[in-house]
Amino acid sequence: MMRRRIVIILGWALSLMLAGCGSLPTSGPIETVDDVGGGQRSTGIDLTVQPPAPDATPEAIIEGFLGASESPADGYAVARTYLTDEAASSWRPEVGIDVYDASGQSRVITSDGSAVIRAPLVGSLDEDHIFTAASDTEYVHNFELTRVDDQWRITNPGDGILMSRQRFQQAFLGVLVYFLDPAGDRLVPQQVFLRQNELSASAPDALVRAVIRGPGTWIRPAVTNVLPEDVTSAGTWVDEQGVAHVALSEQIEALSADQRVQAAAQLLFTLSYFESITGLQINVNNRPLSIRGADDNGVVRFSTLAAFNPRRPMAPRDLYAVHDAEIIKLPDNAAAGPIALPGALGESWEQPPRWLAVSWQGDQVSVVDADGSTLYRANTADGELRAVYEGSALTKPQFDSEGRLWTLDNTPAGVIAVVIGKQDEPLLVPIPELESDRVVSFRISPGLARMVVIVESGETEQFGMLRLRGTDELVIDGWRRLPLNTTSGQITVFRDVVFTSSAKMMVVGADERDAQFSVYSVDIDAAQVAPQGPLYGADVVALTAMPRDGTVAAAVLTATDLALRFESQYRWQELLDDVTALAYPS
Repeated sequence: MMRRRIVIILGWALSLMLAGCGSLPTSGPIETVDDVGGGQRSTGIDLTVQPPAPDATPEAIIEGFLGASESPADGYAVARTYLTDEAASSWRPEVGIDVYDASGQSRVITSDGSAVIRAPLVGSLDEDHIFTAASDTEYVHNFELTRVDDQWRITNPGDGILMSRQRFQQAFLGVLVYFLDPAGDRLVPQQVFLRQNELSASAPDALVRAVIRGPGTWIRPAVTNVLPEDVTSAGTWVDEQGVAHVALSEQIEALSADQRVQAAAQLLFTLSYFESITGLQINVNNRPLSIRGADDNGVVRFSTLAAFNPRRPMAPRDLYAVHDAEIIKLPDNAAAGPIALPGALGESWEQPPRWLAVSWQGDQVSVVDADGSTLYRANTADGELRAVYEGSALTKPQFDSEGRLWTLDNTPAGVIAVVIGKQDEPLLVPIPELESDRVVSFRISPGLARMVVIVESGETEQFGMLRLRGTDELVIDGWRRLPLNTTSGQITVFRDVVFTSSAKMMVVGADERDAQFSVYSVDIDAAQVAPQGPLYGADVVALTAMPRDGTVAAAVLTATDLALRFESQYRWQELLDDVTALAYPS
C-alpha cells in the first residue's frame, strides 16, 4: 500500500528571507509552548499572549496588539484589550489576514497619537484559509492611538489582522486538503493555512473542518466537494491503531454508495497529513456509516481507496536528453551510462529537436522540431516518429498524468491548447484570456485541474495559472497572475516552470534587483518562494522535473549546453555537455 505523506509549510527559506525584518512586527509578548499530544506529528509552537502592561508606550501597544492578534482564543480576547471599548466591539479579525514584508515597512508615531504602518503586501489569507499572493500593493494604515484612563489604546485596528511574513510563518502551517475532479474519480489538492496551535489542540478535526468548508473561490469551478454543504463535524479522534474516527452530522447519510466512498477518499487522504493515521471510520449518532469496501468495524483503509491515491505509481527516474544531436536516456543508475534510443530517435538529427517530452513510464517520447512548428510522437520500443500536429509557434510539450500529449500553439489568432489522445487525434482548445499574449512555457498539474503558464504580455512577462475543467468539453479559463515575492523583490523575468510534486513547482527566473537567473521552489499558491541554489556562473535557460511527492527529481540546462541535475538544496551536479534539450518523465 502506498501511503500519502504530506508536509507543506512555509519552509526554511522564509526564515532566511525574514532575517532582516524590522523589530515592530517581529517581536512581542509571545511565549512558545510545546504541545504535541496524542501521539500526533509535532506541529510547532503554540502561542501565549499577554494583555498590555501598565503605562505601555505607543510602540509597545502596537507591537503587543500585532502579537496578540495571532491568538484567536476566546474571540481574540487578549488582542481586544489593546483597543478602546468601541473598537474592541467592532473589530472583525475573522475576515482575513494581510501579510506584509516587514523588511520594507516604515512606522511613524507622532505626538498626536497617530501610528502609521506603510509596507508592501506579499499576500493575504481569507476566511476560508486560502492564501493569495499580492503584487505591487502598498499597505498603509493608521492605528490612531488615544488615551483611555491615562493608558494608550488603539481606536482603528482596521478589518482583519495585519501580520508580517515572519509572524505568519511562525503561526501557520500549510496543509493539503483534497477535493474531487468533476468526474469524481481523481483527488485534487488545495493548500490551506491553519494555525499551528489549532492543529495541535484540535487535530485532526481541523483538517476535517477544512474539507467541510470546501474549495476556495478560484478552484471551485474545477473541483467537487462531495460532502454536503450543511454537514458538520462533532469531533475527530485517533485510536491506538491509527484509525481516525470522524463524527459527522446526519446529512452525510444522504450520500449515495459511490459518494460515500468519494467522501472517505477526500477525508482519509487529507488526514494522511498525520503519518500515524492508517484508516478512517465515519460515525453518525455513534454508529459507523456504511461505506463500500469498509471492514467489519466500518473502517476504510488506504488500500480500499487506492484508485483515488493522488500519488502517482512508481516509475524510473531516468533523464532523457538531446545530446550531440541524438536522443539518449541517462538512467537513474549513473553507472549504467547513456543509452541511445532506438530508431529515428537515436539517430543523428540534421537539425536537433527544439523541445523534448517523455511519458511517465518512458514508453512514449515527443519532440518539437527545430523551427517549433511540428509536434512528433514515437514509441520508445521502435523509435518510429509520426507527426501529430502542425502549428505556428509551439511550446515545450508535456505528457499529462493520463498519458495525453499537450502543447500550446501561439497562433496569430491567439493561444490554443493542443491535446493529443492515444489515437493521435488533436483536440484544439482556445484560451481566450491569453488571446493577446505569447506563452513561453506551461505545465499541467498532476491533478489535471491547473495549468501554470509563463506569458509575454506586451513588454512584460507574467507568471500565472489557469483552470482546467469540464467533463464533456474541456474548458481552460480563470487566468490569474501569481506574483512571486522574494527577499530581493518580485521575480519579473521568467524562462521555464515545472511541477515537482502535486503542490510544488520550480521556476527559472530573475528578480527585479538582480539580473542573475536562479531556480526557485514555489508553492502552488506562491505562499513560499525559496531559492534552490545560486548557480552562479550558470545561465539557466530550461528546466525539467519528474512530478512526484517525496524526493525531488529535477535538472536544468544552461546557455552553454550543460546539463545539471538537482542533488539537494544548493547542490546541482554536472551531468553532460553538448545538450540542447532535457526531459524527465512527466
